[in-house]
Amino acid sequence: MDKRILAETFRLIKQKGFSFTMNDLAAALGTSKRTLYAYYSSKDQLVEAVVEQFIAEMKQIERDIYENESLNVLEKVKKMLISLPQGMELLNMGLLNELKKYHYDAWLTLDTFIKAEWAIVLALLDECKQQKRIRNINPDLFIHMYIGSINQVYDPEYPLKHQFTTGEVLESIVDVLFNGITADEEADAT
Repeated sequence: MDKRILAETFRLIKQKGFSFTMNDLAAALGTSKRTLYAYYSSKDQLVEAVVEQFIAEMKQIERDIYENESLNVLEKVKKMLISLPQGMELLNMGLLNELKKYHYDAWLTLDTFIKAEWAIVLALLDECKQQKRIRNINPDLFIHMYIGSINQVYDPEYPLKHQFTTGEVLESIVDVLFNGITADEEADAT
């Protein structure tokens, strides 16, 4: 039942945002609120579980990419920075603001994960530098630039939020961070 509750919660978040009610969830599951509260004592606790599930999925994707022998080290870094769990749009451009506003503790858990969980990416960037696949940059600064970019994207006032999917925006951010804005011929001339 716990998995069904989380799966239906994900669906409701995608449909209604975090404004769904426990009544909505109970009706969608064909169960009572009492049953829901037997698993989760509050909506806040349920949202925390959703965030923890999202983080677990992100960590699993990261491990899968890291262990993928068919990717070179640079491809692994790019893929990690772009990947999102399949079927999970928790990080769309409007929901983070709602999460912060209505479920601050869950947002804090997610925000801490986004800002702190970079050990594998930093190790891969270091490996890229050793292999001369990237220039001798400061990896911590690179990560802060990436985080700053995605924070702008998740801002509800972001002007392009309706023109692109989150995945498209992340791909563009990673492309600019890795390749800059100059064409190859221009880069060779400087």
